[in-house]
Amino acid sequence: MKKIPKFVIPVLISALLFLLAGLFTGTNPYFGGTLNSGDILDQYLSFFGYLRHILLGNLSDFSYSFSNGLGGSMAGNWGYYLLSPLNFIVLLFPATKVNLAIYTIILLKVMVASGSFYYLAKKKMGATDTWSISFGVAYSLSAYVISYFGNLMWLDAIAFLPIIVYGLLSIIDGKFSITYVIFLAITIVANYYTAFMTCLFLVGFFFYQAFITFTNWKVFIKKFVIFAISSLTAALISSFASIPTFYNLLENKLNYSLSTSPIHPKSLLLALPGNLLFAGNKLAVPLMYIGTISTLLVITYFFNSKFSLKERIASLVFLFFIFSGLFSIKLYLLWHGGQPPQYYPFRFAFLIAFSLAYFATLSVSKGLPFNKKNILTWNSVFLFFIIIYYFFSRKLLGIDKQVSIITISVFIISVILINLYIRKQIKPYVLALVIILDIFANTCLAWSKISKNVTSYNPYTEDTIAFLNKIPKQAKKQRLDKSFLINNDRGESYMMNYHGINSFSSNNDSKLTTFGGLLGLPSIGYYTFYSTGTQLTDALFGLNTYVVSNRLSDMRGFYNYGLRDDLIGNKIWYQNKTNVAYRINTFPLAFAGYQANNIKLKENNPLSNQVTVLNSLTNTNTQYFSKAISAHETSNNMTLSHNANLLTMNQISTKSPSTVTFTYHAQPNSRGYILLDRSLMMWADYTDINSAASKLTINGKSFRSLPVNLQPIGVHIPKNGKVVLKIYLRKNIKNKIIIDPKLYLLNQNNLNKTIKLVKSRAMSLTTWKGNYISGHIHLKRGQALITTFPYTSGWQATANRKPVKITKALNRFISLKLPAGNYKIIFKHTMPGLKLGTIISIIGIVLFGAEIHHFKYKNHRIKKGK
Repeated sequence: MKKIPKFVIPVLISALLFLLAGLFTGTNPYFGGTLNSGDILDQYLSFFGYLRHILLGNLSDFSYSFSNGLGGSMAGNWGYYLLSPLNFIVLLFPATKVNLAIYTIILLKVMVASGSFYYLAKKKMGATDTWSISFGVAYSLSAYVISYFGNLMWLDAIAFLPIIVYGLLSIIDGKFSITYVIFLAITIVANYYTAFMTCLFLVGFFFYQAFITFTNWKVFIKKFVIFAISSLTAALISSFASIPTFYNLLENKLNYSLSTSPIHPKSLLLALPGNLLFAGNKLAVPLMYIGTISTLLVITYFFNSKFSLKERIASLVFLFFIFSGLFSIKLYLLWHGGQPPQYYPFRFAFLIAFSLAYFATLSVSKGLPFNKKNILTWNSVFLFFIIIYYFFSRKLLGIDKQVSIITISVFIISVILINLYIRKQIKPYVLALVIILDIFANTCLAWSKISKNVTSYNPYTEDTIAFLNKIPKQAKKQRLDKSFLINNDRGESYMMNYHGINSFSSNNDSKLTTFGGLLGLPSIGYYTFYSTGTQLTDALFGLNTYVVSNRLSDMRGFYNYGLRDDLIGNKIWYQNKTNVAYRINTFPLAFAGYQANNIKLKENNPLSNQVTVLNSLTNTNTQYFSKAISAHETSNNMTLSHNANLLTMNQISTKSPSTVTFTYHAQPNSRGYILLDRSLMMWADYTDINSAASKLTINGKSFRSLPVNLQPIGVHIPKNGKVVLKIYLRKNIKNKIIIDPKLYLLNQNNLNKTIKLVKSRAMSLTTWKGNYISGHIHLKRGQALITTFPYTSGWQATANRKPVKITKALNRFISLKLPAGNYKIIFKHTMPGLKLGTIISIIGIVLFGAEIHHFKYKNHRIKKGK
């Protein structure tokens, strides 16, 4: 019977620790726990539902999908989220168990990271099995991994980096490395973002290694040529993924500027020990913890006389390079590809964690010398390190007293063990075991603090899909959306396979989110949420069905945004005890109209903007809303004062909460919208506790929205003609200024007339799927074909089988400007850059084969002495 390969040992240990920590902290879905890390709940569950949909043969949505908000290119989403080689595992699970598939993929990546670092440490760095196993486990369960594991598309770089470095060290030895090329190509394909960071790291690592092994310029140039050719080959092979992604980024993400948080080098450096010691899981500084003993061994390396002074100085310079993103905004942005990260700072920190594990391994690879001077130096540095932690780090990071005591205790134990090890009074396995236990304890501690305000993915998904499946097929011929979701996942249309409006992706077109915000939707940056739509926006976007829920937020993680009471009285497609699917009178998805590219929309005028858009597209001059109706205001523990359209609120007693009531009198049985300031939208567990409103009700119904934009809230005026908006305010409200909430009634007859007019100009759709749209239309002189299909490059159009140029409507949507006449229209979408990228990849593979043959033949000649 063959022995189990030793690299399997760290793989199994990491898997066991990961599973047990998840079991103990309620984050292991195999045992009923719920994933709540990164953006798993916000995005990835739905993205992987889409991936499963594509892999099962629905290729029409591959390049462009109408489940991506109003519609959008999928190239960026593929390149960022979905191309990991392990993602095929999603096919092994049913659609309603995608959360288990994602957890399995994460687990496998952790296992690969552990095994690959073991292999590097054992085969290239001369570490013993004991140390290689412990550092493999420490690296795979570093603070970065356990804190960001939910962003599973970043884990491929972590898993494969040790193997890539293994190959690079072979190149440093003057050899061509097949391993380096293959795994670097896989890393680039899996996620372009972390691949960029990895490539930047590899450049620095090459020059660092080339310097410490330098003999003469001829040898250096040989190594550099092999490194450059190998890296270029990997880039060429990965082009089928990277080039389409780059084309998509040029259209979207690279044109969108995000705010950058300032970098304070002094504070960061003083705070660093807090994340280099036990419980080092604070996001304010890089996540790099790999065990206290591991950190201390890194320190010993730089004072270890068994390594040349040249090597140690070069290593220090290299570490400075890896930490450089902490020293300035420009370097911080450089490490992040020029785009400031949102919510997850220092995303390049996995490279720091790897580097620390690398130097810890080096430190023990030659043994720690028993030298009194060295021991005194090390312990002096250890003491200085803990003093910085005690007086600065824990305060800057807000570490509580109990945790800091535990951290210091672990530190003291680790220092004692290292000193005993140096004196050969304990074996290496003792330190290795403590490293593993330390990492496990830190994992449990970090995950115990993860919010449990989420619910199991499976029952909700099953129930919602079952409800949507009972809605008549006719209702799904156009767009559908809903006012509720689970765990903030605004991409459920991917999972449930319907054409919605909600979307959330870092690859979204910012022009669309800006447009949504101007129309009064919670829409900004990378997301759009259709919770405050009106009947005008319903018509504009072809929203044929809107599902509302009367379910209270009794399920953890369930968010019911309501209200769409402006739909009360509409026909109903289907309803059950908790949900109602309203039927909406709406524009067709494509019609003869006017492109309206020159209109100007104003901030904080959503209803006026909606009127402008509809009138411009239809070439009409219709009023859809009444003049503003002011409310009769009453309050409890509050003084109110008006200035123009602003309302100022001040509590009489700031120690008590207050209520403000707005009572509107309007035409009974009519519908309308109250415009509410975004500062009043902040209630529920994910909002700022310092916001003004703790709760909002209209006619006794609670509702919520996101704190973005001035938003219209749909209301139905009952028989008594009274609408009551009530705001429950927290304590300490002083000089709080909001836009005065006004009521605007909808002129339903005027809207219905416009919808009837547009329907008479409809394009008769024969096919509507992700990459193909066709239909027939009659255009009059001066009219254009108008759609609300977002434009991206890759679309081509024919009219009566002749190619025609695609133009835009509202500067955002697909449109065709054609002479008067009858047309058969066909739109086709192909992923820009895919053909070019595939050709380049084939060239790269051929070049790779030639390189293998060349270096194999060359090595063969060298061995024969020719």
